[in-house]
Amino acid sequence: MSIFKMKPYYSEKIWGYEKWNLSTHKAGSSIIEENGELLSDYLKSDLPILIKIIKSEQSLSVQVHPEDKFANKYENDNGKTECWYILDAKEDAELVCGIKPGLDKEKMERVIKNNKIEDYLEFISVKPGDMIYIPAGTVHAIGPGIKLIEVQQSSDVTYRLYDWGRKRELHIEKSVQVINYEGDNGYGPCVQSHRRCPEVLETPYFKVQKVKVDGLLQGKTQDKFCSFTVIRGNGYVVSYDKRIELNPEETVYIEPNTKYEIIGEMELIKA
Repeated sequence: MSIFKMKPYYSEKIWGYEKWNLSTHKAGSSIIEENGELLSDYLKSDLPILIKIIKSEQSLSVQVHPEDKFANKYENDNGKTECWYILDAKEDAELVCGIKPGLDKEKMERVIKNNKIEDYLEFISVKPGDMIYIPAGTVHAIGPGIKLIEVQQSSDVTYRLYDWGRKRELHIEKSVQVINYEGDNGYGPCVQSHRRCPEVLETPYFKVQKVKVDGLLQGKTQDKFCSFTVIRGNGYVVSYDKRIELNPEETVYIEPNTKYEIIGEMELIKA
């Protein structure tokens, strides 16, 4: 029963960077700060979620992620449902979140072949504090000038549909198979209709909650782990004989059946 501050696995991209704050994935494990051990080695098992900080200087590719069944069969990995909490965004920042109504697999193939995909994307404006839910099968892309916290299934499967003229590999055949063309797939209150998510988002794969600490927050993890990622503010998390400093964009992992206290003036994402 313990708590650990995590050192992220850092991944530089042509469009910006990702920091995998909490990860046991084979593509990149985060590190326990106090002893330098890979979290994957310490746990000797895989966590079901992966938490990232993503910073975009340019647009990410237009992409889609498969559900579990498809990813298990073709990629030997999990599917990828995710959500984004917007930390920072330039004044006119936008995301791609979904596609225009009326498309199916055959129509989408024609749109791509005719290089018209930009005309069929749904763009939404975003601001700090927004939370956007991206179920597997949702076409999406993060626009430039955005920093966000991503909570997702532990997976590294991404199919690119379009890359804004950059010469990277695309995955058209698989993409058109896994897109959810119907929109609402029953995963909860924030689906492909692009509504903002509530303060608590509970999915089949993870639960995400925005937490505000005004001085002291006490808790216990019961039979499941939890993590806290700092949105803003500073403070400490205390458990038994440990006292760990918390600063913006840092993540702590708390093991099951662990009592803890968070001290300070902060806003956090609990996952």
